[in-house]
Amino acid sequence: MKNVIFTKNKVYMDIQALKIDLIHWLTELRDESMLRKLEVLKKEQEESFELSPAQKKELDRRLKKYDSGQMQFSSWDAVKKRIRNRAKDEI
Repeated sequence: MKNVIFTKNKVYMDIQALKIDLIHWLTELRDESMLRKLEVLKKEQEESFELSPAQKKELDRRLKKYDSGQMQFSSWDAVKKRIRNRAKDEI
């Protein structure tokens, strides 16, 4: 069953209908201050994210490995050389 979304003036049967209505509203919007507020909201949304439990577990695993000195690192020159050699081998 789809979620029903209630707003002040409309009832939406699904999130897609709400998105379409907002897109239409946005294309008609002329209020620059509102557009700036929406831009800030968009940037905040893009900058904030939540890691999944699997991502957190992997990050913790890698941090432990780093803290214990088990991580191996390469210089940028060494990485480029490795990539170039791989590309040559595939040709």
